[in-house]
Amino acid sequence: MQDEILINHISQSLINSKIYDVVVTDINGDYVFVNETFHSRFSFITDDFTGKPSSIAMHPDEYLKTEDIVIKCFANPKHCFPIELRKPLRNGKGYNWTQWEFSAILDNNQEPIGILCIGFDITGPEHNNLQLKEFQTKLTKTIESIPHPMLILDDEQNINYINREFEVVFGFSISEIIGKKIEILFPEHHKENYNRLLGNYIAENQKKIRVNPYRDFKNNKNENITVGISLNSFYDNGNLNIIMIIEDLTLAKQNQDTIINQNNAFRQIAWKHSHELRKPVANILGLSNLLDIKDLKSETNYKTISYLREAANELDLITQSIVKEAIENECEVEFEKNKRNLF
Repeated sequence: MQDEILINHISQSLINSKIYDVVVTDINGDYVFVNETFHSRFSFITDDFTGKPSSIAMHPDEYLKTEDIVIKCFANPKHCFPIELRKPLRNGKGYNWTQWEFSAILDNNQEPIGILCIGFDITGPEHNNLQLKEFQTKLTKTIESIPHPMLILDDEQNINYINREFEVVFGFSISEIIGKKIEILFPEHHKENYNRLLGNYIAENQKKIRVNPYRDFKNNKNENITVGISLNSFYDNGNLNIIMIIEDLTLAKQNQDTIINQNNAFRQIAWKHSHELRKPVANILGLSNLLDIKDLKSETNYKTISYLREAANELDLITQSIVKEAIENECEVEFEKNKRNLF
């Protein structure tokens, strides 16, 4: 009976509206009536809205906002109150914005028995711009979380974007680098080669590529930075954009060079062990067999001891040279903490 009273308060024109969503809820917020426009738009939620809570067709964060408007309607039954609500999309990925007007429905004793809700879709430029700003904020945070310098270039190799890590590693500010060609980072003797490599990447319309390390770039102080480079690309309104992620490998290259130098030193030491050391050692062993223990003052012993002393001195010199080479190739690496902006 009460449901009939609620429905009877709706004009036939609203019930039949093809533009407006018309909904009636009871004082508990459960659906009593929805018109065909609302039903066809949100039928993916349920085939029959009657008796179900109105919260099933709204964004979870807006339930309290809706409650506040309903309270205002009950407190001011002769007034209508506007509210914007997000309604779910059919694919379940996001929400549309809708504009509603709520007003109280009264019984014969002028007591509120339900809420009349009239709404329409307002998803348009204003809300799209808001969503775009939210997306841009998320994208910026994602880019800034990359622990390496990143650039975005156009098809003429002009720098259109840098992240904060680029400023930290290369020392260029945004005003100093935006609009400049990427070759500002190339050492003079590499410009021709690097420009050709990047030109080939653009001409061949490649997507993702890892440039073989190591490459030399320079910072704003003209200091050399050894880097590894990854390239990717995308189109925006038909314009090519190139993403360049630069990994600072200066310390890694220094460590690699140190290891190579140490390996070379170890090979040299091993060669001396296997060739140069064997000679005096063999001489000493051979000469020791010539010593005449029975006649210590013999002429043979005198010559043998002289040769032994000579072989021992040679062995000592070789040992000293090996120790010297080992000391010269020792390396104490101190990791620099100013190259990364991770924390």
